[in-house]
Amino acid sequence: MTDILAMHDIADGQLQSSDERRVGRVADILCQQQNDGSLELVSLTLGPEAGLRRIGSRLGGRAHRLFNGRFERSVEIGEVVEFGPTLRLREKANAYDLDDGDRWAARLLRFIPGSGVSKASPKGGRSQKGSRSAGVAGHGQVWVSDLIATPVRTTDGDELGHVVELGVGPRTHRVTFILVGSYGWLGRLGIRALVHRLGWWPPSDQVPWERVERVGRDEITVRPRRAQHESTGAGPR
Repeated sequence: MTDILAMHDIADGQLQSSDERRVGRVADILCQQQNDGSLELVSLTLGPEAGLRRIGSRLGGRAHRLFNGRFERSVEIGEVVEFGPTLRLREKANAYDLDDGDRWAARLLRFIPGSGVSKASPKGGRSQKGSRSAGVAGHGQVWVSDLIATPVRTTDGDELGHVVELGVGPRTHRVTFILVGSYGWLGRLGIRALVHRLGWWPPSDQVPWERVERVGRDEITVRPRRAQHESTGAGPR
């Protein structure tokens, strides 16, 4: 099964329950770094804080201080059974506490005087499939939106470019590679196949996740390609 691209294939995707109800649109993706160094997607986040964080991490931080996660919702990545322009969920809509896709906006407008939106609390209790999202990454966690545009450098100090996309295994939900440079943008824009048909094959700026040494707030450090071959016993390509 072909790897999926986090921002192109998941972010901004419409979530649809098994009874074909739209329950929201993905704003950001939360990842957890595992003990073996791998990075795994754990949940999809919906709401204004996540949307503002996509514009800038500082803006997202200010939004969190203002709203404190009140309008954020999340659903575990394992609930997605089919990826595409529409992300199809395992259960019916009433199994998720996600509301209709834009209802958070109505809840937000309640606090604006003269908006005409009722301040009555929505009916219904919480469910276990969808939940409130704190809006802040915990220990070992990172938002995909924070990884995008992060510089990628080797341990020798060579800059490889900036993160454009993350390749993800659709079954394991683990990041398999980083895309940097023009090739990454072709995938992000969804025109890579078209460009190939026109006869242009740009160099592959794909960095396997196995080469990653450290994921920092300001940069991602990876082993040089030759070091990877030496460690695996493989010869040069």
